[in-house]
Amino acid sequence: MKNLSLFLLLCLLFAACAKDEDKEPILVTDIVMPTQTSFNPGDKVTISAQGFQPGDNFMFEIYWPLPDQPAMNYQGYALGVSPVMVEQTATSITFLAPGHYPASKTKIRLRRSGDIMTLGEISVTSGEAPKEFQLYGIVNSHSSTSYDNCIEHVNFTDTPTNIVKLTEDQKDFSCVANVPESQNLCGIQTKDGVRRVFSYDLSMRFWQDMGLENILTLCNGQSSIIAVRQISTNEMMLASIGSWPYTRNIDQTLNYRYELPAEIKPEALTRYPGVQGSSYLLLSADNGNNSFTPVVLSLNQSSTKVYTGDPIEATALIPFWTIISGKDTGTTKYVRTGGYAVVRTDDGRTDLCLWDQTTMSLKEPFATFPNSARSVTMLAQDTETMKIYVLFDTNRGGRLIYAYDLVKKDWQRVPDNYPYSEIVMAR
Repeated sequence: MKNLSLFLLLCLLFAACAKDEDKEPILVTDIVMPTQTSFNPGDKVTISAQGFQPGDNFMFEIYWPLPDQPAMNYQGYALGVSPVMVEQTATSITFLAPGHYPASKTKIRLRRSGDIMTLGEISVTSGEAPKEFQLYGIVNSHSSTSYDNCIEHVNFTDTPTNIVKLTEDQKDFSCVANVPESQNLCGIQTKDGVRRVFSYDLSMRFWQDMGLENILTLCNGQSSIIAVRQISTNEMMLASIGSWPYTRNIDQTLNYRYELPAEIKPEALTRYPGVQGSSYLLLSADNGNNSFTPVVLSLNQSSTKVYTGDPIEATALIPFWTIISGKDTGTTKYVRTGGYAVVRTDDGRTDLCLWDQTTMSLKEPFATFPNSARSVTMLAQDTETMKIYVLFDTNRGGRLIYAYDLVKKDWQRVPDNYPYSEIVMAR
């Protein structure tokens, strides 16, 4: 009996120790969660407590039910997600409710010197990207219109929806590109005479300085945005902006450096965003005399070269990317390639031409339109849904958007007139 009593005592001691080990440390006290329990992505959330310290780190644990697994022990989750902090004091923290996830329960965790404490939990409504790609229009200082500078969502069957108004210091937001499937629109703003990259998060509705300076233009890449950065009088290098939402560790300097030929000035590359073809970037150099020069950057790390085509008489030379059959390249798959929208100087007509990487020249137009193009963006959801959206000038004021269907090989108008200077497809 004595041995049994000793055994039971030891079991109780071990259980108590295990329970203490599971107990979280107390890093702050008097925690007050917001009275509001449900938030939309991007809403400000404030938690009060005593004892926050300057070196404290915070993170989210996000859980959501899976449609085909409704039981609580079958959940989607994202752990260790860094919040977007707004303010931190000794007695409170304010952050933005997370976006980019389904409707979820979000735990807020405080980490200090290896110890972790749960502050509380909130509910957040869905911030997932829409299933279909969306078209956005940019009204900036280049738009030559009295319309407010802003970003709008182009509704194909209704009037546009205003997403965000551009403030006075944002009005030159231009060369807009998107990180595929990230709900981020990246563009260039000039701050104190320096061209910098800023991003607008469409899910959480906030602006972010991406930490990239002296940017000539942005390029729509296959899985990221590629920034072309000037590093000396005639030298450039590339930087990549990745697809993970609202992370600040996205300034990845790539090992690609280029020396521009003497006839191309760096500022000539700032008019239009570029695009990635397969293993190259297509840029457009404005020569300032109604002529443009195609500029091609090789993405072969063993031979980073700059190729230039012959100058083209045009009032605009706008790079675009598209998908074509790979049969000419020895594959049965579709492949990504690049081209240019060429606005002719004689009659203002726009020709859509693919770029021949072998001859370093434009191919014959595969589509034409009687108006002058201002901006081009691509939709490629699958091999049956491939459209090139083009923003055109009109003679009566305002602008039109038409989509060239690469499968049906015809132009389809998007209803309404628009004040935009740029359009971009994003999801």
